Amino acid sequence: MSWKSWVTQICFVSILFFKGSYSVKFEIKVPSEPQLAIVGQHVVLDCSFSVGKVWDLGSSVITWQRGLEVIHSFYHGQDQLDRQNSHYANRTSLYHSEMKRGNASLRLDHTNLGDKGDYTCSVSTMLGSQKKTFPLKLAAYYPEPQLKFTASPSDMELVLTSQGGYPRPSVQWLDDSGDDVTNKTVIHLLEDTHGLYSVFSTLTLHGPVNETFTFVLKNKDLGQEIMREITLHSGI
Repeated sequence: MSWKSWVTQICFVSILFFKGSYSVKFEIKVPSEPQLAIVGQHVVLDCSFSVGKVWDLGSSVITWQRGLEVIHSFYHGQDQLDRQNSHYANRTSLYHSEMKRGNASLRLDHTNLGDKGDYTCSVSTMLGSQKKTFPLKLAAYYPEPQLKFTASPSDMELVLTSQGGYPRPSVQWLDDSGDDVTNKTVIHLLEDTHGLYSVFSTLTLHGPVNETFTFVLKNKDLGQEIMREITLHSGI
């Protein structure tokens, strides 16, 4: 084989290697499980995308939507918020300095229950375009329960109240033997104008009582569990 053939083959292999080294499959990544935000706090909706050796800010487009609602748009090298839904006004931002590393995540401030839903991250660059959707869940912690106690010669009534949580909690009462006595209680749930719940749990006892009861409230989404013991002594 002549030296010219060798040179030609070497150049051909070099070109293939060069192209392979810079070939990047475009893909965006979002959470595979629902993201959880706490009401009133901020949340970062995760979205990342593939970047090559050369990335052009001016030709990149990032759009966040919830259904048909536009939450945040970025193109021509800057935020474009003319079509942003008013529900998200002054609450969204992108990480501009991290876009060159493939960060298209959206920060959403002051979250509320109206933010629940499926969010779509769309990214278009010189390498390609893609969009993916994932759900956002909202939750709120239940605060320390307040106890109200009333007694008469014939019975006692305990009312425990916790207001401003989400979603609906599970409530349980146990006696000092650990037996479930929830069926002896009355539980009311009220929803406020913001969609948060207040729980009122009433335990009524008849006759002399010398016993300890345990109130248990659970918020499954947040892994929250509140347990409070109440000891009663008749005649005191």
